[in-house]
Amino acid sequence: MKIYKQTRRDHCDRARKTSAMASDSGSKPSEVKLTITNENVNTSDVTKGIEVDLNERDPNDLHDDLKIQFHEIIGEPHTDVYSFDCVWVNSFKCFTNTKIWCYRITSLICALPVSFCWGIYFACFAFHNIWILMPCLKAYGMNLRLLRSCFNSIIETFVKPCYMAAGYVFFNIRILKGGDPA
Repeated sequence: MKIYKQTRRDHCDRARKTSAMASDSGSKPSEVKLTITNENVNTSDVTKGIEVDLNERDPNDLHDDLKIQFHEIIGEPHTDVYSFDCVWVNSFKCFTNTKIWCYRITSLICALPVSFCWGIYFACFAFHNIWILMPCLKAYGMNLRLLRSCFNSIIETFVKPCYMAAGYVFFNIRILKGGDPA
């Protein structure tokens, strides 16, 4: 028990020295030096150096179906059913501005929390794939190879001789076409 307390105390002393050295060296406030088991862990901003294109925010056309305009939703087919011009123009303005500002206000309120949740989801998804799913699939594949060798042994021992015998039964049968039986 004393050994644990000593090593814990030594670790805390080393952490204090490391943080004191980091503050003395004038490191940037966005970077934190973190050492885990003598391995330096990068805690700097991983988005540094990546430019965000503010003009093209959907370069892969993920949401092509959401590019909806007023004339795609509302249309007056014939001059007999046209509304007044001022109603049509103001309906267009109302639809377009409501769509834009409702989206902007909703994204202002919800975008950061939802982005945070999706970040957690995809981090957990990656963790699950790396540490749970792939090892399980590898173990499953190893078990299937073992079962395949057992299955092949059973087929070779019991089924193949029956088919070989049936093949030999029909091996000497000759069918002749024509009129001469010789």
